[in-house]
Amino acid sequence: MSVQVTPHPAWVAGLDTELEPHRRAILDTPVVVDASENRLIDGEIQNFLVAFYPIIRDFPQWLQILLDRSPPNGQAFFRDNIRVEKRHDAMWRAMGDGFKVPRARFQVPEEMNAETREFHDYLTTMSRTAPSASAVGAVNYAVEGVAQKISEKALRGLGSNEKIGPRGRWWLEEHAKYDDEHPIHALEIIKTCVGTGEEPDEVTTASVKSLTLMRESMVACYEKK
Repeated sequence: MSVQVTPHPAWVAGLDTELEPHRRAILDTPVVVDASENRLIDGEIQNFLVAFYPIIRDFPQWLQILLDRSPPNGQAFFRDNIRVEKRHDAMWRAMGDGFKVPRARFQVPEEMNAETREFHDYLTTMSRTAPSASAVGAVNYAVEGVAQKISEKALRGLGSNEKIGPRGRWWLEEHAKYDDEHPIHALEIIKTCVGTGEEPDEVTTASVKSLTLMRESMVACYEKK
């Protein structure tokens, strides 16, 4: 899907300035650093892939909620994104296969840790009840906007990991190999909503909180036991 990018209002630069340190903090989480240096330990990465899976699994449902209340210029984006994210679910489980995660661990839901539950609940609440610009900021611009950078950094180490093989790298390579248009299109939707009266400061607050909770979840899912 091609994106027609309109001129950025001044507040967009402020949004990205606020988000940048939180993006860097996610890239500096232990799981991303260990992946980038190809020093993942089987038990720890297995637990991470299972513990963080509810975010991957339920992303399409948050997109469906946003589609149901999307402005006209966002409907095609959300429909296409739902299809893509359903495929990413299969890719995540394939990465689990690469790291020898028993398939039953994805099939039978395990109890979420507190940090992942808070992040999951936040994305659910934002997609359902937040003003559209803030919801798209939290769910799409923040989370999808950092996914490509995570993948690029992780593949510095895992790109040559023979143990997990090509299918184990499928999710990472899918995010890293192309210029991901999702955050670009999400920003266009946000700009449309702000243009009709929604507050850009609320978008920034919602997006910062989303990245903060994402980082806390990633750290908790990869805690050394």
